[in-house]
Amino acid sequence: MTLAALQHLIRAAQALADGPAMLVLGSASLLASFPDLGNRDGPLASTYDADLCPDPFDELTATMLDEALGESRAYYLRHGYHADILRDSILGTLPAGWRERLMPIPDLSSAMALEPHDLAAVKLRLGRMKDLSLIHQLHQSGLLDTATVRVRLDLLDLPIEQVPRLHANFRAIFGD
Repeated sequence: MTLAALQHLIRAAQALADGPAMLVLGSASLLASFPDLGNRDGPLASTYDADLCPDPFDELTATMLDEALGESRAYYLRHGYHADILRDSILGTLPAGWRERLMPIPDLSSAMALEPHDLAAVKLRLGRMKDLSLIHQLHQSGLLDTATVRVRLDLLDLPIEQVPRLHANFRAIFGD
């Protein structure tokens, strides 16, 4: 996904929903900080969705946006990318203080993206191969600060039984 595609998708969502702010929470949020990641050779070139959450959240709006902009809908068939509309329950899985660190989406006044180190913490928590691969690429490219990621991990509210796997994921990418 390119920054232009993300901006287009957000504008479509805001037009359909009468203008609420949009939060971009998944991998596409990186485009706010690093637009080049969506270039042909970038790690987001094969990303065809953006995780959006209306802010403030409203279930009716979310359902409408999902029906209009979701996977396999007319918007996707026409443009080749779609929105995954997230519910506000996802916000509880983000590192404490994430709202204060949101990044503006260029050229959009009411859309904000998750800060890259917050996203890294979430991806390390999930531990899926595709997520770990992305974080590894960002780290290898010098786009993530190891100490900042470590701090963000400590800001996650998670059950104690998830801590060993989280730290193992961190060590696998960033070392000790």
